[in-house]
Amino acid sequence: MNARGRRLLVALAFLTALLNGCVAPQAALDLILVAREGLTGAQAAETRQHEQLMADLAVRIDALDVAFDADVRLVEAGGIKTADGEPVALSSQWVISARKGYSAARGAVAGQMQAAQAAHFTRQDNLRAADEALDMASQLIIERSLLGQRIRQAMANVKKELTDGK
Repeated sequence: MNARGRRLLVALAFLTALLNGCVAPQAALDLILVAREGLTGAQAAETRQHEQLMADLAVRIDALDVAFDADVRLVEAGGIKTADGEPVALSSQWVISARKGYSAARGAVAGQMQAAQAAHFTRQDNLRAADEALDMASQLIIERSLLGQRIRQAMANVKKELTDGK
């Protein structure tokens, strides 16, 4: 084999080593698979937590509605007293004032629900993006492996040609 042939083989060997990296392609693909399974579990857990939070917030809104109704009934029955010990009268002003207070509380809970929904969508998007990145990495590893196989085959062909053509 001449000097040019040896240089070519050394260059091809270097390129093959560079393309193959330090980790075997299958080991890297197995690691990516485990990571993607972990992401799937994280997505499911995040969805369960989000659904539980939304259910809890819906219960708070329902509880506010029940509390408002109970307060109206209690005032109507004379069960709420002023600081002087006098029963609070069920007036239109009291109902409007109480409704505003409960409405503000309902609005705060609705705001929490909207914020939770936005955060949920962001977390799900981030998890999907991580999964897509892992999928792209696995595709790159496969392509790199296939290219390495082609280069090894080309090296074998060049070596055969160089040794046969002594």
